[in-house]
Amino acid sequence: MPKKTFAAIVQRTEKWDRTKEAHQQEGFAGHAAFVGGLEKEGFIGMAGLMMPSEEVLFIFLADSEEEVRERMRQDPWQQDGHAKLTRVEEIFIRIGAPKQDN
Repeated sequence: MPKKTFAAIVQRTEKWDRTKEAHQQEGFAGHAAFVGGLEKEGFIGMAGLMMPSEEVLFIFLADSEEEVRERMRQDPWQQDGHAKLTRVEEIFIRIGAPKQDN
C-alpha cells in the first residue's frame, strides 16, 4: 500500500548559531546521520532550506502524521533544541511527486 505524503516545516531555534554554517553547528554529525538514514529508507522524499526564512521544508512518505512527528522527535537537533518541528500536514502532490517503492 502506498504511503501518504506529508509536508513538514522545521524551524531553527535560538540555539542555532547564525554565524556558522549548518555543518559547523554543534551536533551536526548526529543530525546528518539521522536524516541520511531516513532518506536512505525512503521516509524522506525531499528536503530543502527555505529562503529567506531559513525554515526547512521536508516531504515525508509515511503512514500518518503521528509517525512523522514520532520519527522527527528522534532527530538529535530536535532533542537538543537546535530545531523544532512546527507544522505537519498531509499533502496531495499532483506534479513531481516523490517516487515510492510499492
